[in-house]
Amino acid sequence: MLNTQRVHIKKMHRPLFSSKVLGYLAMTLVLLIWSSFALSIRTIEGSNLSIADVALLRFMVPAILLAPWAVAHFKMIKTLKVIDLALILLGGIPFVFLAALGAKNVPTAYVGTILAGTPGIFVAIISAIFFAEFLSKKRLLALLLILAGVLIMLLNENQSFSKQTLIGISFLFAASACWAIFAITLKRLNLKPVIVVIILSYLSGFIMLILISSGMVESEIGHFSFQQALPFIVIQGLCIGVVATVCFSYAINQLGASRASLLGSISPVITAFLAVPIFGESLSLLIIGGIGVTILGVILSHRC
Repeated sequence: MLNTQRVHIKKMHRPLFSSKVLGYLAMTLVLLIWSSFALSIRTIEGSNLSIADVALLRFMVPAILLAPWAVAHFKMIKTLKVIDLALILLGGIPFVFLAALGAKNVPTAYVGTILAGTPGIFVAIISAIFFAEFLSKKRLLALLLILAGVLIMLLNENQSFSKQTLIGISFLFAASACWAIFAITLKRLNLKPVIVVIILSYLSGFIMLILISSGMVESEIGHFSFQQALPFIVIQGLCIGVVATVCFSYAINQLGASRASLLGSISPVITAFLAVPIFGESLSLLIIGGIGVTILGVILSHRC
């Protein structure tokens, strides 16, 4: 009788979803948020907000939400070297501005694919030059596939590498390089995700306030309503600034870094297909093929 009761109690306390299922659910949310980043960056040009306004919201929203934790981690942040803080901040204002400037000139599919797929190329180059990491033939092939995917998408251009497209691509590759340096720095320092968010939010937010108040960057503060800013507050500030970081960290813990990263490579596909109904963009065979080749390269690079 006692054993039967114990079995019954265990069944009652069994979770509705396993930790692995919850990990996949968290990663699904992350994919949607990552795709929404490229989509929201694309909408800045047609909104009443400037890039600086969106960047300010991107960092100030999580700064406000994470205020209770900021004090607790301040002592640890003070121990970091200035050069390390500067490298971390490359994933903040420089990345957002470069991504937004690139998104003004190219289709959304390019934005999602380059920002999600090409950082691995810069990580490999930087690691080989500065950390003497060996680049195997398999990984080199994978990185060349990523680059080939981008070039295949460029063949879709009717004007054959127009100046506008090349400028947009250049900005996106620069943003990708900033993210690669940011990622390498985080791997080297092994910081908790919440500490990274606090550093990015408070320091980048403070810098943005200085840039806007001094007139060094264009701002439309006072010329847009709260309703017009709300989508950027939710997507850039809340979802990307806080939710994506927490969910991705949880997914890594439940699924492992390799599997979570592989799932992350799907985000360009989601971005490209969402851009069709949202922006009325078309997906040619070259764009679809380029995305596919890039994702294949990303998957292979994670397995090397």
